[in-house]
Amino acid sequence: MVIEIARFHVAPEQHKAFFNTFADVKTYVEQAEGYQSHIISREIEDPSRISLLVKWRSYADHVELFEPSKAHQMFINALMPFITGEVEVFHFNAALTSTGGEK
Repeated sequence: MVIEIARFHVAPEQHKAFFNTFADVKTYVEQAEGYQSHIISREIEDPSRISLLVKWRSYADHVELFEPSKAHQMFINALMPFITGEVEVFHFNAALTSTGGEK
């Protein structure tokens, strides 16, 4: 499993519209080959940043199948009016991570 982290800078007055639009277009991601789950939220340290974490079956499912697709284009185009600056995207291999137990 691979986790994608996408960070968006969104002006605070645009947050409601951004999240409403995300709710309208999230099905493009949810229906993608290899999609497993996602979480989206404002960051605590910088509330003008919104982070989207998506669990994918594999890196290829995200980068080779979803990113070049029309579904991705429609998804990102719907969100772009609310985003300022570059979108940061990076991945990590969850199989190679170490986790602790919950208390």
